[in-house]
This record gives sequence, structure tokens and C-alpha cells, in this order.
Amino acid sequence: MATSDRNSEQSQTPPPTPRPLHLHGDDKEEYWSYKSKIQLLVQRYCNVITEEPLSYVMRWAPLIMLHILARTVNATVAVWTAFGMNASQIVLEYFHSTYKPQYPSWTWLSCAQTLTFCGLGVADAALRRSGGLDPALLSPVVFSVLLATACLSVAVGTPFTKQLTQHRVSDEVRRSDGFHRLTVVLAVFWMGLFAIAAGCAWAAYVVQNDESLSRAVRAVIGTVLPLLVMAGGVVVTPVVGAALKAKYGVKGIADVEPEKDDSSKKDGEKANCTSQDTQADASDNV
Repeated sequence: MATSDRNSEQSQTPPPTPRPLHLHGDDKEEYWSYKSKIQLLVQRYCNVITEEPLSYVMRWAPLIMLHILARTVNATVAVWTAFGMNASQIVLEYFHSTYKPQYPSWTWLSCAQTLTFCGLGVADAALRRSGGLDPALLSPVVFSVLLATACLSVAVGTPFTKQLTQHRVSDEVRRSDGFHRLTVVLAVFWMGLFAIAAGCAWAAYVVQNDESLSRAVRAVIGTVLPLLVMAGGVVVTPVVGAALKAKYGVKGIADVEPEKDDSSKKDGEKANCTSQDTQADASDNV
């Protein structure tokens, strides 16, 4: 009888409530502390990669790798390696803009290069039976696309140089006509550089079967000269930008003198007023 009563009590006892998936108390604090540390590390990594001076190298690293691998390995490895590097750069740029809104979430150059590398990779796969793409064709196509992208960005009213320099100025300056003219002139300057690089690359592609020119000469015309033009543009752009800033009266964040902090002065005045009120109250009590 006692056994049956005990069994009936056990059957009536509700099953234990499962522990919820979300955390509470110390576990929750430890989890968010761990998550914030990881997020902080990722943000620091993004700051190093997507901000100056390393951003100059990372922006052109896929293009440099494309030329090196196209000459030393083959077009397939060169194209897909450059595509992977550029796609990761796009992801980092977008994440960087989520906590630093003064930086763009995307850029004309990164998107254009990524789509170009992807298109070249697909074309290489389609032509695999006939030997794939000619490695000498990669450089002229990429520089031609960069030139077209720069022209398109100016035509639609958002020069690609504006995206790359907007973090250097305040919101008020960013909306000014002077800053827009400055970025347009810089974009036209880079359009000239892209045109020179594309011309050298196409010239190397045309004379690649010319036996009167050595292989080293063709490599210099098709690879070394375009990359030197890009490197020269990176070096000269700050000088040109400084001259344009003075011409159009554009002031960057670093050029604006910070306003003096009057909080200490106000605190001192407030303390003096408080002391005077205290003395007045004491005199009234006397």
C-alpha cells in the first residue's frame, strides 16, 4: 500500500523544468565580457587594415598579387587569389563602417575590382578547354575597368576619391562645394593614371608575340610600368590634395583648431557663486 502511494506521488510530481538557453547572473556577465573582448580584437584588426597607412597597401595588394601570380604561376591562381583578397577587404570595410560611420561601407574601387576578378575567373573556367585566359590579358582588362569605374563615379556625382577622403573632414565640410570640387579633381587625376597604366598594359599585350622585344622588356611594359604609375599616384596624391585644399579652402579635421574647454572655468564660477551664497546665508543667521 505504501509502495503504491509512493509511486502515485512520483507520477504526480512534475518533471524538472529545463534550464533556459539564455544565461543569467555571473554566467551572462562572463559571456558578454568574453564577447566584447573578441569584438574589440576584431575592431583593432579592422582599424589596422582599413586605416592609414596600411590601407594604402591593402587597397592595391590584390592588383599587385594578380600581376605577380600571372607572371609566375597562371591566370587561374592569379585571378582567384586576387578575388579572395579583394572580397575579404570588402567585408572588413563594411564591418569597419558599422562602428565608425565616417568611413564608407563600400568603395567604388573595391567593388569594381572584386566583380572584375570574379568575371575573369568565370571566363577562365569557361575557356578552360581551350587553355584558359591569356595571363597577359588580365592587366589591361583590370586597368580598363578601373578607368571606367572612375569615370562612372564622377558622372553620377559621387567620385570614388570622396569615399576615400571623407573621414578626414567634418560633416559640414563633406557637404560643401569646395570639398566636392577637390574630390572631382583628384578623381580626374587618378583617371589619367589609370589611362596611362591601361595604355601600357594594352601595349604589352599587343607586342607580346613580337620577337624583336625580349621577355624582360615586355614584362617591364606590361607589369612594372603600370604598378610604378600606381605607386607614383599614391605618393603624389597627398601633395596634390594639399594644394587643392589650399585652393578651395577645405579644412580637414586635423587642420581645425579644437575649441577651448570652458568647463573648468564654468566650474570655478559655479564654486565661487556657491561660496558667496554660503557666506550670505551665514551672515543672515548671525
